[in-house]
Amino acid sequence: MATHPMNKILLIAFTVLTHTSFAQTSVEPQPIERKGFVFGLGLGAGALSLENNKSNSTTLSLSVPNIKVGYMITKSFALLATFPGAIYSYKGNDRGFEAFTLSGQYWVTERYWVACGMGLTFDAPAFYTIKDPATAEFYTGFPALLVATGYEIYRKGKFVLDIQYRFFYGQSNLSDGSVRTGISNMLLLGVNWY
Repeated sequence: MATHPMNKILLIAFTVLTHTSFAQTSVEPQPIERKGFVFGLGLGAGALSLENNKSNSTTLSLSVPNIKVGYMITKSFALLATFPGAIYSYKGNDRGFEAFTLSGQYWVTERYWVACGMGLTFDAPAFYTIKDPATAEFYTGFPALLVATGYEIYRKGKFVLDIQYRFFYGQSNLSDGSVRTGISNMLLLGVNWY
């Protein structure tokens, strides 16, 4: 009984694909090891909504530098000092609606993490616009709340790039007695070292 040439081709193709599949699945992915100090910067943009008793505005805002510094408590949990924020324009000058929060960051999987924190809000001129610190309008307030999530897209040694979403809520007490409330929704590219 003669074998059809098409059957031989299909048999060879099936054999090659099967071996290729087994070769790809037989390599174990290396687990990610996180330990020691953590440092990260985030750069991105998103929506910043600011409201007080005189005005209400929502603008597209830059979010720089979004610093996080801390220490890995376990291989999947870090205790961090985080500095979320966004830049906005007020009376023709750039200001930062930012915070200092104590946060916990937990890796749900090898690459996916969630974080939350609480701290103080800072509403101040952008550092590059300050000519005289005595006349600059610096405001603080409580609370500042941070909720964030991220996914690590690249890793080389202790260096990691991730995509982050950060929600930040804060209140600052203004000099006229009113309160400025801010809500920031930012999408960031994070550069981290563990």
